[in-house]
Amino acid sequence: MRRGKLDLNVLETYATVCLSGSLKSAAEHLHLTQSAVSMQIKRLEDAVQQRLLERNNQSLRVTPAGERMLIHARALLRLENTLVNAFASDPIAGEVRIGVPADYAPALLSAALPYLHGNFPAVVPSVECDLSRKLRRKIENDELDLAILTQDVDIDSGLPLWEERLVWAEPLPVEPITGGYTPIGLLDVDCVLRDMTLRLAAQHAPLHRIAFRSGNLASIVSAVENGFCASLIPQSSLSLTTNVANRLRITPVNDRLRIRLAVSSGGKPGMEAIAAFLQTQLIISARRTEGSP
Repeated sequence: MRRGKLDLNVLETYATVCLSGSLKSAAEHLHLTQSAVSMQIKRLEDAVQQRLLERNNQSLRVTPAGERMLIHARALLRLENTLVNAFASDPIAGEVRIGVPADYAPALLSAALPYLHGNFPAVVPSVECDLSRKLRRKIENDELDLAILTQDVDIDSGLPLWEERLVWAEPLPVEPITGGYTPIGLLDVDCVLRDMTLRLAAQHAPLHRIAFRSGNLASIVSAVENGFCASLIPQSSLSLTTNVANRLRITPVNDRLRIRLAVSSGGKPGMEAIAAFLQTQLIISARRTEGSP
């Protein structure tokens, strides 16, 4: 690719790499080989004669020039989508039913939906909050068009959004109390985090009892931060002020919550374009949150 000539397909690949955080994830999303993705990034860097990504076996970092390229690439891709939709015989229009767990609703409402109208002016979104497993069933039954879901261990479908790091948090001192049993906080709903908590409790607190149950994650976090019980919780949920940190022993775990955007197979026109737009907005929001102090 000579300088000054940019291929929209290459720009899409570049944006996907930046937003997914790895060549492997981008390759899976784009249905390309990892080497093909790497070659496209090299073509783009050659075209602009700038290093856009710093890569090694462990991580990928977007350079300052790469950040500028991402801004312009996303603008061009949005413009392409707007142009195609403007001349489509059946422009994307009508109600789009979106499901989201309550914990992730703020991200959808602040980072994605406010910008949806500018790209899809004839689309009318409606939002339903529920548990991930209930939302997945509604997606499978075509009762929803899109849904933000926590990925189950045995299900790998939908568009990748972000991952939640998990920690085992327990009050200090960590010796078992209350008759030798460690008190545990447990979500009282059918969800992935509940399943993980029960499994990891056997490792981190072999002698334990369920001391606190709630259908609300914020209540579990509050119980942990106030020293009432131990539990498995997303690291991002902890306030980790000095006062809280001094009262807890926090152990990172290998397991993570993987958040994905599921798309109904009902085939409503234009849904893939809307899903791709929401994916981009939500990933950008997640990256900003991770970068916050």
